[in-house]
Amino acid sequence: MAESVDCPYLPGRKFTQEFFLAVEVDEKEFSGLLENGWRKFGYYFFRPVCRECSECIPIRILTSRFQYTKSMKKVFRKNLSLEITIGRNDFSEERYQIFKKHSEVRFNTSLNSRSFKEDFCISAVPTVFMDYRDNGKLVAVGVIDISTDALSSVYFAFDPDYSGRSPGIFSMLVEIETAKNMDKKYYYPGYYIKDNKSMSYKGRFRPHEYLDWETMCWKEKTPDESSIIL
Repeated sequence: MAESVDCPYLPGRKFTQEFFLAVEVDEKEFSGLLENGWRKFGYYFFRPVCRECSECIPIRILTSRFQYTKSMKKVFRKNLSLEITIGRNDFSEERYQIFKKHSEVRFNTSLNSRSFKEDFCISAVPTVFMDYRDNGKLVAVGVIDISTDALSSVYFAFDPDYSGRSPGIFSMLVEIETAKNMDKKYYYPGYYIKDNKSMSYKGRFRPHEYLDWETMCWKEKTPDESSIIL
């Protein structure tokens, strides 16, 4: 278990996580880890164990029953001109530059190529990159992990010049459709955090299930429920 640090998601709170390293995890084992709230980067698996807070909530979209809202349909249509391909999680300077610019502009941090390779180009589980191109120009990259019954979003980076096209929403729609086409039951978009704007939008995707940390049971939220608050 790591030492508590200032929470990167909610100001004024402390963040603690448990973690382990693994070089090779098969798709069935990975399904079990996702079921129990684990996330990963590269060989690093983690989940929150904060003593006084349980706001990082794992959610998973039920792909066969997923329903678009009107605003989601609008975002999808706005991005139809983009060409999307799925490939190996190999390093390329082109992909790295997307991640680097995304990190610098949106988070005021610098991402070096070594960190990019360690977090995204090596993986303990089957992993793919989804490249988004506009007239041949790479404008976004999604990193997706694969389990027996699910796709799990690791990270999505985009050229900030395309922010007006709601690329984060669009990438989730694309990844949900990809999971459905691969006959995957679930799509894991990462943790939902109600009071963090960059994490709370995930609650709009219905129906979804969320993990109750106290009981370790998954519970469902459906499209007809008026509140997106978990």
